Order: sequence, then structure tokens, then C-alpha cells
Amino acid sequence: MDHYIPKRRVPVTLWSTGLEAVSAQMFLDLDAVTRSHQTILEKLDESTPFLPASVGGQGRIHLFNKRRLLRVTPGRSVILSDVFSRGFRPWREEEAECTLMDGTALAGKVWMPLERESQRLSDFMNQVSGFLVLLTPVGPHLIHPRGVAELRLSESAGVPLDALGAESPAGR
Repeated sequence: MDHYIPKRRVPVTLWSTGLEAVSAQMFLDLDAVTRSHQTILEKLDESTPFLPASVGGQGRIHLFNKRRLLRVTPGRSVILSDVFSRGFRPWREEEAECTLMDGTALAGKVWMPLERESQRLSDFMNQVSGFLVLLTPVGPHLIHPRGVAELRLSESAGVPLDALGAESPAGR
């Protein structure tokens, strides 16, 4: 028998393959014992294959296949601590420009928990298994790596390629 877990509703827009953007309300767990609450990132990163959400004026429940979700945008009224928790582990934010598979371009800071002090954004992107947080001037976006077509980093190789003495193909 399932036990009832108190929930909170938070407004989001779900972006997925095969569907237009869907305005919905996600259900986040409340824990009365510890007085803590689940974040949107934690909900998206759960191992369950479907995300239940309330859609439309009548609040009809829809089940969205999480493997098809590419981006989740919290509503303007959602506070950042409902989106993700920085916690006590070390973390860093890195500037990046992101182009998504649907052509959407977003610029901001990728929030990444650090596994080690020398971790680069490229290391994080190659290891991330769930959604990542992109903090933009208009608000946060939770993006699944499979939705990313290109991520332009602020870091560079350190030396311009022209300075290495390589001839350009046009100059040959």
C-alpha cells in the first residue's frame, strides 16, 4: 500500500522532443519530519521514468516521459531554493552560451557541484548524468545534456591557434 506524501505545486514550462512547450505544475515532496523540501532538480533526477504534472485549468494529471524532456523552466514566482540546492558541497558557476537542439540560444552561468577543485566545465559536461542548471538573467533553466547541441565555454586553450605558427589553409 502506498503512503501519502504531502506535495507542493510549482509552476514550470516543460520542453520536450515531439511536443510544444507545456505549462504545468510539478509536484514536489514535502518532508514534515525534517521540514525540508524537494527541489525541481531533485525531482527531475529521480530514477522514475515518468514525471507527473498538472496541466490546464482543470488540473488534469499528465505523465511526461523524462527521457524526452530537454528543458524545464520554472515559473517566475518560483524561488531559487525550490529549483536546486547548493548544499554544503563545493560548487562553482561558469559562464557559457548554450545552443539547444531546437535552436534556442541561452547565455548565463552553468552551476556545477565540484568533484575536485581543478574540475573544468568540460569535465562536468562529460560526467553529468541528470539535468544541469543554467542561471540566465531572465531566470534558471534545467537542461538535460541530450538537449544541448553546443556549449560555448568562456575558457580557452590559453594560446590563440594563430600564435602557434600554423599556416591558414588560405595561405598555402
